Amino acid sequence: MFREVLILASSAVAGYAWLCAIVSPVVHSVQTIWSGMRRAPAWRALALATAGALLWTVIGAGGTLLFMMLEPRVGLALLHSVVWLPGFLLGDLAWSVQAFATNRVPRLGDDFEVATALALTALAEDDPGTLARVEDLYRAHAIPHAA
Repeated sequence: MFREVLILASSAVAGYAWLCAIVSPVVHSVQTIWSGMRRAPAWRALALATAGALLWTVIGAGGTLLFMMLEPRVGLALLHSVVWLPGFLLGDLAWSVQAFATNRVPRLGDDFEVATALALTALAEDDPGTLARVEDLYRAHAIPHAA
């Protein structure tokens, strides 16, 4: 019983954190493009936001796989449990309820989202000028401005 509760809770936290990490930059980038800013910088911000979403999805899946390799018994218990998927969906539901109740997208914050974009950019080119331009572009088109 305790094992199922632990799997349910950890899966719910993982689902909630995953949505907090990936949704806000993508949604705001799409809103920026839809609002009439169909210029290249807005599309670049959307591409970076989408790449960031993919990155955090792969990191979450890879972290789970690594955990299952390091602790095979726990990994098998997770695979054989029937509550990991409902737990993940429960976290997604909690995220959705919070988004509708507060009328804003739950997120991890500006710095986290910009750091994700800068990390992706630094893989290709890490000179300070490029990173500063990417940060300005991303803050302008993918980060919600304070009302």
